[in-house]
Amino acid sequence: MRIKFLSVIACFLLMSIAISSCLSSDDEYEVSSDATVHAFGLDTIHGKHYPFTIDQVKREIYNIDSLPVGSDTIIDSILIDTFYVTGYVTSGNITDTILNINNYQNLTGAATVEGLKFKIYAADGLTTRDYTLRINIHQQEPDSLQWTNMTDRIAGFPSASIANRQKAVTLDNNLLVYVLEGTSLTAYRTSTKTFNSWEQISVQGLPALDRIPAFVKNSNETVSPQADAEDVLYASTGDGNVYRSTDGISWNLVEALSGNVETLISSFQGQLIGILGHEGNSYLVTAQEGNTAWPAIDSNTPTVPEEFPTENIYSTEFQTANMLDEIMIVGKTTGEKIIPWAYDGHNWAQMDPGTSYDSYCLTANIGYYPSIIYYGGQFYITGERLQNFYKSDAGLAWYKTESMFLLPKDVELRGNYSLAVDNDNFIWLVIGQSSGTPNEVWRGRLNRLGFKQQ
Repeated sequence: MRIKFLSVIACFLLMSIAISSCLSSDDEYEVSSDATVHAFGLDTIHGKHYPFTIDQVKREIYNIDSLPVGSDTIIDSILIDTFYVTGYVTSGNITDTILNINNYQNLTGAATVEGLKFKIYAADGLTTRDYTLRINIHQQEPDSLQWTNMTDRIAGFPSASIANRQKAVTLDNNLLVYVLEGTSLTAYRTSTKTFNSWEQISVQGLPALDRIPAFVKNSNETVSPQADAEDVLYASTGDGNVYRSTDGISWNLVEALSGNVETLISSFQGQLIGILGHEGNSYLVTAQEGNTAWPAIDSNTPTVPEEFPTENIYSTEFQTANMLDEIMIVGKTTGEKIIPWAYDGHNWAQMDPGTSYDSYCLTANIGYYPSIIYYGGQFYITGERLQNFYKSDAGLAWYKTESMFLLPKDVELRGNYSLAVDNDNFIWLVIGQSSGTPNEVWRGRLNRLGFKQQ
C-alpha cells in the first residue's frame, strides 16, 4: 500500500526545522507548493479493485468502471488505501477536519450528484486545491435482461393479421417483420432508433410464395471498390432462386446464384452459405468472392448430413476463445434432440454433447423450431414455444437460465415468434397471434450492454 500523507503537526515541524536551519545557515530551503492529488484508490469491493481517474483540470476524482449494484452499503464504511499527496487532506465544510486514512470512511456522499469535497494542502501549508470525489455505482443489475412491451408504443402494428408464421429481420437501423399473406409478402417496418410508427409495405420483386423465404443478412458488403459498405439481405424462395435487396422491400434476382438453391443458411466473412441440389443430392456450399457464383460441385464438396437443419434456420456469428470467427446454426429438427452446428469457414461440426456433460439435453420437447442468438458473450436457445432460455459458453453444455436472462412473463408458452438483434444490442421479439392472444412486439437488452462504459 503506497501512501504519502503528512499530518498538520508533521507539516509544522518541517516548517520549524526549515526556519531554524535558516537562522544558522546561509542555505535556502524551499517547501513544496504542490497541492495536487497524484493517486487515489479504495479498498477492494467484492474482492476487486476499481481504478480511479483524476481529472486535474476539473479537479475531479472518479471511477470509470462503476461499482456493482448495492455498493452504497459498502462505501459507507470503507478504507481509502491510496491518497497520494505531498501535504495533507481535509474534508467537510468550513470547519474542515484532517482526513485520517487509517480509519474507515463514510463515502456515500461521493455517490450523490454533488460528490464529496476534499481540500488538499501542499507541504508549504499555504497552497490549497479543492477536489471532488465522485463514486459511480450501477443502478441496474448488469447481467439482467430488461424487457419493454413496444406493441402500444409503436403505432400501426396490425392487431389481428399475423396468424401465419412471420420473420423479424434487422437491416441497418430498421426492423422489418415479414408476414405471408396468400402467396405474397407484406412487410411492417419501423426504425430501431426512433420507432415512431410501423409502415406497412407490399414487398416487390419476389415470386409467388408458399412459405416465408429463408433470409440471410450479409453485413458490410461492397459491390465495387468505389461503393460504400452496406448491409444487404438475400432470400431463397424455394424455387431454386436467390434474390437480393438493400432495403428489404425491393428485390432483384441474382442470376449467378440461382438455379438449384434449396435454401440459404447464413453468411460468413461476407460470403453466402447455402444448400445446393445437384444430381439428386444436397451439398453445403459457400459462394465465391463477392457472392458472384456458387463453386462447382465435385468430389470434395460436402453433402448435407442427415441431421443437418434445412428449414427455419437461425444463425449467429461469434468468436472462439482463440479469437477465430465462426457461425452456429439451429433449425427445424425431426430427431429427438436439437443439435447446433458450427462452421469455421472450412468444416461443419455437430455440437452434440452426448453424455459427457451434466447439462440439459436440448430435446425436441422444447419444440421443433428453435432459435439461437450469440449475445453478451453467451449462446442462447429458446424453443418453438416461449418458455425458457437455455445458455451455453461454447455450444456444447446447455443450462436453463433460472434468473437474470429470462423471457417476458406475459409471453410464456406463446408460439409463432421470431427474434432479431439490432445494432444497439436490443433483442426484438415479435409474436404473432395465437389462441386469441394479440400480436405483440417486445424489446429487451442486457443492462450492461447499454452502459456507456463496459
